[in-house]
Amino acid sequence: MDQEADSEKELGQAPEAGTASAGGEHPETPHPEYRINIFRDWCKSCGICAAFCPRQCLSLDAEGAPVVDKAERCTGCRWCELHCPDFAICVREVAAKEAKSEEAD
Repeated sequence: MDQEADSEKELGQAPEAGTASAGGEHPETPHPEYRINIFRDWCKSCGICAAFCPRQCLSLDAEGAPVVDKAERCTGCRWCELHCPDFAICVREVAAKEAKSEEAD
């Protein structure tokens, strides 16, 4: 059994899912939440925001206008915001107390 573990380390393979690493592990910190706001009056439906989103948080509706599809996947990278030619999208971190009150609703 130890030989298998050693060979996995030598081959650069990850240990099995059920095994813990030998180093000290930190408890998982909560993932910050982000709010994506689209200003419809400014948006010309070019689709750049949806095309640049690395986590596919945005999609386009039938008319080609962006919609927030999977807000929980947002990492706050702001690529959509930075690439929008009309400044029609805004990404902001939700404060912890706001996130808790939204979950209660």
